[in-house]
Amino acid sequence: MESERLTLLFITPGGKGAKSLSIKFSHIKLISFSVIVFSILSCLSFIFTYKLHKIAEINSNHEKELVQKLINQTNVLNQISKDEVILKARLKEMEDKILEMQQLLYKKGINKNSPVGGEFIPAEKGSFSYVEFMEKNIDELYHVMRNVPFGAPISGKINSSYGHRKDPFHSRFAFHSGIDIDANYKQPVLATADGTVKQAGRYKRYGKAIIIKHKNGYQTLYGHLSKVLVKKGDKIKSGQIIGHTGSTGRSTGPHLHYEIIKNGKRVNPAKFLTLK
Repeated sequence: MESERLTLLFITPGGKGAKSLSIKFSHIKLISFSVIVFSILSCLSFIFTYKLHKIAEINSNHEKELVQKLINQTNVLNQISKDEVILKARLKEMEDKILEMQQLLYKKGINKNSPVGGEFIPAEKGSFSYVEFMEKNIDELYHVMRNVPFGAPISGKINSSYGHRKDPFHSRFAFHSGIDIDANYKQPVLATADGTVKQAGRYKRYGKAIIIKHKNGYQTLYGHLSKVLVKKGDKIKSGQIIGHTGSTGRSTGPHLHYEIIKNGKRVNPAKFLTLK
């Protein structure tokens, strides 16, 4: 039975005696087995915990990626929404400008329909590049229409053209520097372009007259008026009423004498009455 035990002898300091500890081999085997099992379980537990941690980390990273993608998509949708609002606003501005041009043409006696859009915009055209292209073209046309004297200042028949004619007072051929348009007395006269009043009141043989200076070297003259509604230095808008027709100055009856001057030289106003 003694061989089934392990005896450990402990010598105490000072040599006062010895102590022994006797352990059965079966207990040692049990303890060893327990330690081994515990070590194995600890390793397995560590491995399992590590794998769970890595899986959780991967899932967490994946979740973060999904969240970031969702944020990015939300930002894209928000940007698209903002771009749509901006595009609609810019398209509305263009449509308003086109309508304004159309009304201006109508005021000046030019019956030409401008293209006014609806809600439908093809996908390839619903972009900033297309809108910018359209804006540029419309802005250029708008600038021309406001600053070049297109259209008639009053509605009426031209009774005397630009160029050489028989003078109504002397019955001799003389140069007529504008056109005479039939008019009723006190008929409203419209400015044919944006500009600044250069002359307002009595002016040479034109009686009561208005001269407006425009951009690009243009000036317009409106003669034989019964009443002048503007004064020198006033800023004038195209289509604005500036006076009333009459027969003041060297005139035989109510009409409007209308001239266009380009870079100091008088040109034929009849060429500016339509867009043809």
